[in-house]
Amino acid sequence: MDLCGTQMLRLSSPHFKTLHLVRHAQGVHNIALEEKGEKPESEKLFDAHLSPKGLQQVSERRNQILESGLLNTVELVITSPLCRAMETSIGIFRGQEYVNISEDFAKANNFPPIVALEICRERMGLYPCDRRASISTRRTFFPEIDFTMIESDEDALWQDKEREKLEDVATRGLHFVKWLWERPEKEIAIVSHGIFLQQTLCALHGKVGIPLEDSLLTRFANCELRSIRIEKSDMEADTLMTCNCRNYVTPPSTSFHSHA
Repeated sequence: MDLCGTQMLRLSSPHFKTLHLVRHAQGVHNIALEEKGEKPESEKLFDAHLSPKGLQQVSERRNQILESGLLNTVELVITSPLCRAMETSIGIFRGQEYVNISEDFAKANNFPPIVALEICRERMGLYPCDRRASISTRRTFFPEIDFTMIESDEDALWQDKEREKLEDVATRGLHFVKWLWERPEKEIAIVSHGIFLQQTLCALHGKVGIPLEDSLLTRFANCELRSIRIEKSDMEADTLMTCNCRNYVTPPSTSFHSHA
């Protein structure tokens, strides 16, 4: 597998598929934690939404991928069910159709299904910003997102007493990549979070043995896009063949409803 620019990945092959990894745009919790000194345990940051700067970042990213042609080649979008990730997903892949996003967003001809999955959410536990609202509540605000692969209406994964171990986050990431490989789509976008995406790439490098430059293993900036190509040989590595994680974050199947 190699990391490369989005312009380079246009061919479809049974021996590889392309994943476009996007960290959510700036959330209000990023401002509170990094600029205002708010404690991460603050309930005010519960399931944080995007900041005005974050909305602007989404607009800029959408325009960039429209210009590159990438927006018309993605077949499926997987999003974390946390609010900031879903807002980023809708803003980039639906644009002007999202009522809370500026009408200045550029238009696209392709509208891939957007599916929410627990397995790609941020490191869980302790911090309310990483605890999601109920699915029944979010369905009202995000009618374009398919929530059928999330089994619990309330957030049954987030624990207020302990923070998920980084090793467990990495294991989730490997299991997620394995699941993505088994899907029929050849080009998939994933909108997730800084820790999850970084731990996933580090695990692919350190545990699976894929050589990656140090610069590719750094923390994602808000709304940053990195495109990776996974090869058939990567998916045959022993670490991935035996990879598993807790059943409660495992997608129940490779089937889901697609929006018309």
